Amino acid sequence: MIPLIIVAASVRSLTHGWDCISCKTNSMLAGNFASMRPDFNLTEPWWIDTIADAYAAVMLNNFGRNIAPAYNGSGVDTKIMVARALKKRNPKVEVWFYQPADRLGDTPFVQEALNAHPEWWLRDDNGNIMPFGGATSELKQIDSSVVGAQDYFANLSVSLFHDRAEAAALLDGVFVDGVSFRNPNPTNISGDRYASLFAGQMTMMEKLCANLKALNGHGEAIGNPLVQYGTIGPNPNSSIPAGANITKTLSHYDGAFDEMFGSFLTMQGGMFGNGEWDAEKMRFSFDAVIQASGQGKTIVIHAFPGPATVPFNSIGPVGNQFRTASWAGATKSPTDPALARNASQDRLVESLAPFLIVANEHVFFSYGWFYNVEDGYIPCPASIECGMPSDWFPEFSKPLGPPEGPATTDAERNVWTRKFAHATVSVDLRDRTRSRVDWS
Repeated sequence: MIPLIIVAASVRSLTHGWDCISCKTNSMLAGNFASMRPDFNLTEPWWIDTIADAYAAVMLNNFGRNIAPAYNGSGVDTKIMVARALKKRNPKVEVWFYQPADRLGDTPFVQEALNAHPEWWLRDDNGNIMPFGGATSELKQIDSSVVGAQDYFANLSVSLFHDRAEAAALLDGVFVDGVSFRNPNPTNISGDRYASLFAGQMTMMEKLCANLKALNGHGEAIGNPLVQYGTIGPNPNSSIPAGANITKTLSHYDGAFDEMFGSFLTMQGGMFGNGEWDAEKMRFSFDAVIQASGQGKTIVIHAFPGPATVPFNSIGPVGNQFRTASWAGATKSPTDPALARNASQDRLVESLAPFLIVANEHVFFSYGWFYNVEDGYIPCPASIECGMPSDWFPEFSKPLGPPEGPATTDAERNVWTRKFAHATVSVDLRDRTRSRVDWS
């Protein structure tokens, strides 16, 4: 077997131990939390306690009006309300705010700021506005090469707080969606301007990092390198070389969110249209995560009950629904809520085993059908529809123990194995169903 050498890690604020995936003494979980469900109030104790006791880090997006009206600059942003409750329950839980790199956010506060600054709007080379979501959308995108837009972006999450001391106490980081080298309109944006937009985006991330460090000394900017440049994995449909991955862009920010780790079918995802793994891309993904986390970068691996693909479907009764991804291949994803919960348990090992192959103390695991709290991140009380079974996955609390060393692989780099004190993990990139975690 060929050992994989991991670069020595630097010290960072967010690390985990090895007692288990998630238990009282340790958590390797990082989740996405938002909800517009009328029956979800994430300031109520049951929800807060369930989340704060199980997760090492949470990424907060907007919440429904059952908590408060959408933030317009006065009052309190719902993310702050939830952050207060989480930190009160568990001061150690890391709280990150969600902030997209293109439209910045969807609240009236953000949209009014964008509408007031047409000099920030992204336009093509002919001067035409390029809205987020297509020509019929009213949501503006920012031109990342404009200094004023960069500065607004870099201070946005901090500015949601009316008290800087509270921001320093509650805000541990910002999760930035869409940190990538992507051409939003290949026909009407020149190559030089394309490069300028990307350079501006990296400058935005650097300014965000500086603002967070100035705030409390430890805040992290976590980027989601969604498309092409910055993606974990080569892109055969792009002129960007395979080496243009997160290990190249992470010099500009603190960590990465990998939402296409083998279980989601996209141009850059780790599988084929039939739902089988693309072994070349999976090997590339393993190497990128190992290299970046070995340098002390925080990496969050988001995995879906797979093999996931679009569209996302709402299942369950109206007003009490959660979303699931469709599945690639012959097997269709379940449309019955109970069967979907069973499927999330049945498919867990196909995501958990690859995570354990690449994990070190800086790599965290996120598992859910979509991106709201009800979509499989926690078990829910009776009569509340969620995408996770009514109890935590039993694998999360099983004793794991530290790894005996890095993963090993065969000469073709298809079969990967790794031993922990209380488990042996095996992944065969030629057959996802052979994924195993054998607990001792």
